[in-house]
Amino acid sequence: MTPAPQVMTSASGDYTRNLWLVPGPQDSVHPLCLFLDAEHYLRDMDCLPILSKLMTTGQIPAMTLAFVAHVSSEDRQRDYLCDPRYTEYLAEEVVPWVRARTNVRETGNLICGLSLSGLAAAHLTFQYPGLFAQALCQSGSFWWLAQQDPDLPLNHTRFWLSVGDQETETEVTHPPSGLYQEISQIEGVEWAAARFQDQGATVMYQQYKGGHAIAPWRAELTPALTWLLSSEPVDNGVHSQEIS
Repeated sequence: MTPAPQVMTSASGDYTRNLWLVPGPQDSVHPLCLFLDAEHYLRDMDCLPILSKLMTTGQIPAMTLAFVAHVSSEDRQRDYLCDPRYTEYLAEEVVPWVRARTNVRETGNLICGLSLSGLAAAHLTFQYPGLFAQALCQSGSFWWLAQQDPDLPLNHTRFWLSVGDQETETEVTHPPSGLYQEISQIEGVEWAAARFQDQGATVMYQQYKGGHAIAPWRAELTPALTWLLSSEPVDNGVHSQEIS
């Protein structure tokens, strides 16, 4: 059952966001799994039954789950395009808010996002190294980052970067702001996989069959989270895998 949303307003008053919290065990320190685009993960993807089963069966550790709303298309484009103020809000206000109410550890957590929020999730790991040790970026909008071609700091995060084999469209204009995408989603994700690995990250790059859609993102949650949260040694390389 999806919990009731709680409202969190930033200290500056710039952000008011719904946040859904599913606390983990109170008798032990445990990871936080922070989901951006709460509306997509909770409503469209119905991810809670999958996460519950993975934790119950021991395929992933017990975690606190927190989901942050994107509110609107306008807010989503503004916040998730590597906006430094929104990144600060997540890292310095949302995460401490969750920690004050749960037994979540300070570092080594997991962040998840899709499309634009996949880009935002990766950006947060670069800006706050150590806070998140793993990032799930499903069809992340890395075409935007590739078009900026920024210098990136060292990063030892473990990334699962996915994209659909049908995401080949180029020269796309995205409403409501007219955001222009020059290269394909595939090119952007492949660029990110190579660049992140160069900066010290460990990357699982996987191409699934399909397009920019909820169904394949939901289907890959189990293998993605299992790999990201595995206790196996990390070898700081790019791994390729296809999921049908």
